[in-house]
Amino acid sequence: MIGLTSAFVTAAAVTVYLMGSEPTADSLAAPDSAPVQQPSTSSGAEGEGSKASSQSVGQAGTSSPPASLSPAEIELGDNPDYPTLESRLTEMQARRENMTFDPAQVLAAIQQPSAWQADDSVAEQMDLADEDRYDGRTFIRFNAMKVETLMPGDTMEIPIEQANSIYQMVVDEVEDHRDGSITWRGHLQDFNEENQVMITQSDGVTYAGVFTPDAPYTIEARDDTGWVVSTGTLFKGEEAPLPIPVPDISTSDASR
Repeated sequence: MIGLTSAFVTAAAVTVYLMGSEPTADSLAAPDSAPVQQPSTSSGAEGEGSKASSQSVGQAGTSSPPASLSPAEIELGDNPDYPTLESRLTEMQARRENMTFDPAQVLAAIQQPSAWQADDSVAEQMDLADEDRYDGRTFIRFNAMKVETLMPGDTMEIPIEQANSIYQMVVDEVEDHRDGSITWRGHLQDFNEENQVMITQSDGVTYAGVFTPDAPYTIEARDDTGWVVSTGTLFKGEEAPLPIPVPDISTSDASR
């Protein structure tokens, strides 16, 4: 369950540490033994003339590539540094050496515009005190795979219901801490540089911080449920403290 963890606000950014679809290519499956799973083949509709050798799929696209295409043939078309599904899978596998990624799940996650969406029913699954449950936080369904797919140069929607806004995060860098946690750093498109986003993810726990033009927000999720809250409300009337050392994500209390 989600617990109230220490949040911290800096002058430049709010840092939050993270851990952790609608499929569009269900037939992309692979044997368990493959380090990066390869798609199985299935019969598709026959058309006139020869088949195209590749298919372009946008990051938040709606079209599905033919089932017969391999990851190397699926062009994502939105980031020139990672032009195919295979190039993205290769980088993801390098960051998570002990994980095996299913190409269909990765493709479905890439096509989602955001890593979360509001879901009021999540509140009933959490052991929270009333003062926390009704403090204005937005409860969410979270897709950790979406974050895992992000590469420098990618964009992702950051919906903040409290601000009635959807911001665009531009990923600037990805840091592998070599301890099971990975941090994605970026900025909000069309705003000044100080409007930052930082996400860290490991072992099914996600913490994130977003500094919008109006206020800082904290996102916390365990597996597929979590919440978004105005960071100031976490202090429950207390003055926000000065910046504190970043907690070790492997030992922080996110169990409530």
